[in-house]
This record gives sequence, C-alpha cells and structure tokens, in this order.
Amino acid sequence: MIPQFPNFKKIELSDKPEIDSYTNRYKPYSDFNFTSLWSWSINNERQVSVLNGNLVVYFTDYETNYPFLSFLGTNSTENTIVALINWAKAEGLSSTLSLVPQEVVDQLPVDTEFLIEEDIDNFDYIFDVSELSYLEGRKYKTKKHLSRIFLNNNPDAVFEVFRYDDIGDVNRLLLLVEDWEKNKISNGKSDAKLQEKIGLKRLVDTLRRDENIVISTLTLDGKIRAFSIDEILVAGYATSHFVKADITYRGIYEFMNEKIAEYLHKNSVVYWNWEQDLGVKGLRSNKLSYRPVDFLKKYKIMQT
Repeated sequence: MIPQFPNFKKIELSDKPEIDSYTNRYKPYSDFNFTSLWSWSINNERQVSVLNGNLVVYFTDYETNYPFLSFLGTNSTENTIVALINWAKAEGLSSTLSLVPQEVVDQLPVDTEFLIEEDIDNFDYIFDVSELSYLEGRKYKTKKHLSRIFLNNNPDAVFEVFRYDDIGDVNRLLLLVEDWEKNKISNGKSDAKLQEKIGLKRLVDTLRRDENIVISTLTLDGKIRAFSIDEILVAGYATSHFVKADITYRGIYEFMNEKIAEYLHKNSVVYWNWEQDLGVKGLRSNKLSYRPVDFLKKYKIMQT
C-alpha cells in the first residue's frame, strides 16, 4: 500500500493497480503512467506517497537524474503544494514542483501566491490515431510518400504485433537498441542516451504482467529492424513508451507509425500519446511534423 505523506515507498511492480487507481481519473500524463514510472526508475530511486488523496511522486530528472517532487490530483491543491514545497526545502531538494499537470493548475485561483510556468519541453504530444492510420490529405503527403518508399524497397518486410502473452524472446529488442547505441557513438554523438537500454530492460520486467502492453516489430532478413512498445489505456488513449528503428532503411519510422496506428485504430484507440520532446530540437521537429491535435500541458510551480 502507498503510504501517507511524508512517508514514501520505492515503486514496486505490485504497486501498479493502486497507482492506476489514481492516474485513471485524469488524462494520461506520461510521467505518472505506472509503466513509465517503473521503466525510468533507472537506479530504483523513484518513490510514491499520498497527500490529501493526491498521488505524490519523488521523481528523478530524465537527463540529469536530479530529484524533485510532483503530484497528480485536485484535492486541497494549495495546501498540497505548500506542504510539498516545505518538505522539499527541509530535505535539501529543489523547492520547484515540476511536471505538474494542467488539471492541478486549473484548481488554483487567478491571484494565486505561486509562480507558475509552462514547461513546454515536457508537454505530451497527442495525435489522432485515425489520421495517422490513413495519412490522408496534403499535411501527411510526405509521411505517406516515405512510408510507401520503405514498402517498395522492402516488400519482404514483416510487421507483427504481439500482446503480453505471446511476445516470445524480448531480448531480440535489446539487440536493436545496442545497434542504435553503436551508430550514435560512431557518429560522434557521445551524449547518446545509453540509459534507454536500462529503461527498456526494466520495462521488459512488466511485459508478461500487463495485458495492455502492445509490442510491434518490423523484421527483415530474420532480424528486427524496428520495434515499438505501446500501452492501451482507458478512455480511448494509448501511450508510446519505446520506439527504435534502423534508419539506414529510408521511411522505416513512417511505415512503422502508420502500421501501429492502423492496429490501434482497430482496437478502439482514438488518441496516441507520444510523450514529451525534452527540449531536443530534432525530436520536437519530428513530432510536430505529424501534426499533433492536442498537448497534455505540464507546469513548474514555485513560491514567489
């Protein structure tokens, strides 16, 4: 059971139902999603607590690993913010609450005593699944063209979707991540996020436990050249957790995204959350090129 604040517990796989009971009340902010919380607790450092009926999370920054607090919930919002900021100060943590969802901020009065800033780098991108499955119209002309180039150049490519009970040897996915890392390093990108492999390995721990996890693979010559791990959620949403592809195959990402969208559309998914861009220009440009229909906004909250 998740303890009452100021007590915390490290996230365990058995915490999923309880955490879901909080997150399912709101839009699917990627940071509070259990699979994301578990996967990105790289050093097993993320923790949870409950305050005023709200879910409190002791996060670590995705890039710097620096700790900070956030919460999801709309109960006694101002009192919750004050309590968390005061505790963070006493513990020597950042007094800024980050990744705070829009629903929380909406509860605060216009003349609030807090300083609130949009955290654009952490907005979740929301896409219309139907649009991405058909790629119709001028705005998707380039995407559809690249997808067809891949298919024409690789007619023997096999796209498959696995659910939690028939995923087979998931270690095959790690081989593609290792190739991706080698390409990053060989191209002089020493900042390659090798921690992604750790996150993926942690996610593997959940694959046979969660019936909502969907794994898509694209195989050529007996080897996986692209894969995606998505999760079908409540209220017509799905979230993308991991996606990797061998970009030596032109159009491979466009083809994969189209095929996954087709699958999700057939399974009653309306909106697809591609998570945040973390301020990475290339990632932001790519996500914007797919024409998001909405953003799940997050904020930083500080005392003035």
